[in-house]
Amino acid sequence: MSVTRRQALQIGGVGIIGAFGLAVPLTSVNAKSASQLASRNMPKPYQRTLPIPEILKPSSTVVDPDGHKRHLYKIEQKAALANIVPGLSTPILGYNGTFPGPTIKVNQGERITLEMDNVLPLFHPQWGYRLDTSTHLHGSASLPQFDGYANDLTGRDYCKDYEYPNFQPARTLWYHDHAVHNTGQSVYSGLAAQYHLHDEVEGNILPQGKFDVPLTVSDAMFAANGSLGYNDNTHSGLWGDVILVNGAPWPVMKVQRRIYRFRILNASIARSYRFSLSTGDAMTMVATDGGLMPAAQQVTSWRHGGAERYEVLIDFSKYPAGKRVELRNLSNKNNVDYDFTGKVMAFDVTDEPVDTSGPGARVLPTVLAPSLTMSLKASDSLKTRHMRVKRDNGTWTIGGMTWDEVVKSGYRKVLANPDLDDVEIWEIENSSGGWFHPVHIHLVDFQVLSRNGQAPFAHEKGPKDVVYVGEGETVRLLMKFEHNRGRYMIHCHNLPHEDHDMMAQFSVGIDTNDPDPNHPVDAVRPHLINQPAPAQSAPEEGTADVAAPPVTPPAEAAAPVTTAPATSPAAAAAGQKDVVAITTARHRLKKDMTFAGTSRFTGSTAPTSATVVLYDVTPGRAATRLGTVTANTLGAWTLTVKPGPAKQVTAVKAESSAGGSATASVRTG
Repeated sequence: MSVTRRQALQIGGVGIIGAFGLAVPLTSVNAKSASQLASRNMPKPYQRTLPIPEILKPSSTVVDPDGHKRHLYKIEQKAALANIVPGLSTPILGYNGTFPGPTIKVNQGERITLEMDNVLPLFHPQWGYRLDTSTHLHGSASLPQFDGYANDLTGRDYCKDYEYPNFQPARTLWYHDHAVHNTGQSVYSGLAAQYHLHDEVEGNILPQGKFDVPLTVSDAMFAANGSLGYNDNTHSGLWGDVILVNGAPWPVMKVQRRIYRFRILNASIARSYRFSLSTGDAMTMVATDGGLMPAAQQVTSWRHGGAERYEVLIDFSKYPAGKRVELRNLSNKNNVDYDFTGKVMAFDVTDEPVDTSGPGARVLPTVLAPSLTMSLKASDSLKTRHMRVKRDNGTWTIGGMTWDEVVKSGYRKVLANPDLDDVEIWEIENSSGGWFHPVHIHLVDFQVLSRNGQAPFAHEKGPKDVVYVGEGETVRLLMKFEHNRGRYMIHCHNLPHEDHDMMAQFSVGIDTNDPDPNHPVDAVRPHLINQPAPAQSAPEEGTADVAAPPVTPPAEAAAPVTTAPATSPAAAAAGQKDVVAITTARHRLKKDMTFAGTSRFTGSTAPTSATVVLYDVTPGRAATRLGTVTANTLGAWTLTVKPGPAKQVTAVKAESSAGGSATASVRTG
């Protein structure tokens, strides 16, 4: 289908295919433009210098009782104006008022507490929906209450304190809004930014500093006054006619004749890309969503779906000074392409002196780093689950489930319920007649085992958390459900699909009918900006879950939570009681026995790193020792025995070396 600029303007300029509708998938749409901008205001390729987002600095740093550094960051989500199109200002929503927001850089093992303030207007200035927010650190194995669950909403004038452990290997993450039903419009408006986790392995082999460059790629369309246009084409997707990199249209970057590292994030809410160089040369793929690949891959182009991150090395030493090298977009099926969406940005090779300091300046690596995810074998899997991604009567579904069903169930309905540390294979099938779906699974990194029975693409041979499920494709994914217990989301990262209603959840190591100390909505609630966070508690069993954020101050005073006391473990533990808690207690006779809990200092979320001894204290018989565990760096502990004792355990006691104890009834059956 080919559409002229005249037709585009007649249709309205903010979603030309909206006039045709997308009740069925498109295969190819080409057009001159979608924006309604006057020609003098329409940006032209390669007129702007590539902007680099600022690196956010912590407001303070303390040391947790177990010796780990903790950085405190503060960010305001607020409305602002951006200079995107010539001669006009574009209203945006931004982290600290910028798009993209500031980049956060942190070293492995250094924890973060992020105070995220919502000072946005109560309603979106253009589209009228209420601007409650939920911040998802995409790629982090965060606890459920800090994971940006869609219904964990923070209202205007409220703050949510997010805690990020940063224990995973180095990787490119990003943080973005995840508010239920409005994620697409809020991310499109600007609530997106990169987050870089570094470690020694990556730091010794890949370029760093100014040679480690974030590229956040998105697309947009504009109304005549410079504001963003929005049309999700009957919830199928939005495809803009202007390609933005770090918020600038088709920018240019000057480069030295050496190797650069580019962290490419697709932050478009629907468009996929097929990146390539104008020279036809290969780029060196070194990292995927979950960090370093086992071995570098040479790729001349790759499919890049929404929310995927790929790190590539480009060696500019092979080009003469004065050479312009373009990063281009060859596109994929079911995108909408315009005159200039085949261009992304350009690199101009300079003759300035080459800085060869630091790693990776001259030599392209081959062997990189192993990972637990990529060392898994299909034979490790305990279960294979199959799910389809498709559209049913105008509603997007995943595994036959919608998010509406999850909410109506009181957040109890799940698509899957693996136990902690289980390994499973998930098959995701897209055979419903079209569209591509970038599917994101929270919490885990996974390995792409196969695509339609064939080996995965070269660029996918690393740990992933988003998989491109193309038209007519079935992918097999292998993953281990480690780190945390609780509820986590799976959804399509074509954000109009997610918002209408292609989200579901799975549980790890819990029964969602039981009280959940890590409940993603109720465990940690927002608080008024510049006021102490109230003490949090898990909801009582049977209590209704409420999606709306608080809009009035708490009725009763609450003790402040000290997130990161700068004291030694010994000093913090002195005189403290009941630092240990039992959150899960289950014994299925002749099958297994599972206990889990936390060990944290009183009045604090700081972990004790204590040793916890579990005893069978079933009434009517002598107490017996069941096992000993050590709390991890998040203050969580788990004891699993398969099979369990021959006699039914009905009560258990935990004693912590940090001085606390707790008892609990044991769930049987």
